[in-house]
Amino acid sequence: MKPAPTTSAPAFDYVIVGGGLQGCLLAHALAWHRPEAAVLMLEQAAELCGNHTWSFHETDVAPQARGWFDPLVAHRWPGYRVRFPALSRRVRIPYATITSDRLREATLSLAGERAGSARAGRLVIRTGESCEILSPTTVRLGETAEISCLAVIDCRGRAAAAGLPGGAGYQTFIGHEYATARRWPASEPTVMDVRADQAAGFEFLYELPLGPDRVLLEYTRFHDEPDCDPSRAAALISTRLAEVGAGSAALIRTEQGCLPMPYAAEPRREGPSLAGGYAGGWYHAATGYSMPLAVRFAELVARARPDQVAVEVAAAAAEDRLRRGFSRFLNRLLFCLVRPENRWKIFQRFYRVLPEARISRFYAHRFTFTDAARIIIGRPPAGLAPIRFARSFISLPGPVPT
Repeated sequence: MKPAPTTSAPAFDYVIVGGGLQGCLLAHALAWHRPEAAVLMLEQAAELCGNHTWSFHETDVAPQARGWFDPLVAHRWPGYRVRFPALSRRVRIPYATITSDRLREATLSLAGERAGSARAGRLVIRTGESCEILSPTTVRLGETAEISCLAVIDCRGRAAAAGLPGGAGYQTFIGHEYATARRWPASEPTVMDVRADQAAGFEFLYELPLGPDRVLLEYTRFHDEPDCDPSRAAALISTRLAEVGAGSAALIRTEQGCLPMPYAAEPRREGPSLAGGYAGGWYHAATGYSMPLAVRFAELVARARPDQVAVEVAAAAAEDRLRRGFSRFLNRLLFCLVRPENRWKIFQRFYRVLPEARISRFYAHRFTFTDAARIIIGRPPAGLAPIRFARSFISLPGPVPT
């Protein structure tokens, strides 16, 4: 009589494909909620996290995630400023930043700590690895090596979500981090410093003081094409350095990026596994930022049983569908209904009419129907055609939940 066939246990509980923001947040959430889990993280690049600065409102992060999330934060401020030609306002919402260096160090440290632990759980990180996702529970490394697990999570980011059917605008940025010879005069960030000249479309300077003599100055542009102008960035940044009398400033590093701001209907993702971050649509379409929804996705995956992850994530995405639709509507308003030179007026009005509680809920992607109504109802900013504005409601899927 032949013995019954045996099946070997999966080598890992989870395989995280991609070692950027979403992948690393997920690794920390799993270590917190499922310390017994064996996790493999695969990153095609030579190192984790790239070269980025991720800023967010502290209210973007739910209290239940604070235990594993807070140690990742590199800088905090009690509030921030916005400046427009006809408005200057201090927003009293705590603001914070996670840097690539901080997140990379914390994730590598987590892997080292778990490798030396007597507990069953572990985090294994492999960089410089090409990877193909074969199924929801299998990946292939290189040409032949296959690894099984209970759940594969695709966290490769926007590059894995090629194409935005139907149209999108883009938020492009070039940031320079400096060490200054003199103390930087501002102790809090300026999230939008909008100059009067907007002939090139909506552009502004983002200022992040990282220490008494260190600052990140970032040129940001909202545009119809995914390109950025290095010479324009250099000119505005140099002007700001001269304005504050910072003295000689040594350039430490430069970062550059492009965030999609889609205004078409959300495409249905097809793929062999569950996806987070930009690849899975877990980002705020109306701001381009990923932190609020990336943390939420990490919490969802880490709290669910491996065999229920896909169901839990799909349910959460369905519950959030109307907010995502409204965010795309706002992008259509910005990129399709307003001339480029008038786009800044949309943001000036946003900060003029909304109290801090509504601003907080909007950025956290937890806004209500009343919040959404307050954003769009009222006297429109100059340059917005009322008839075209009214017609744009036709494609909204429905009201935002209260």
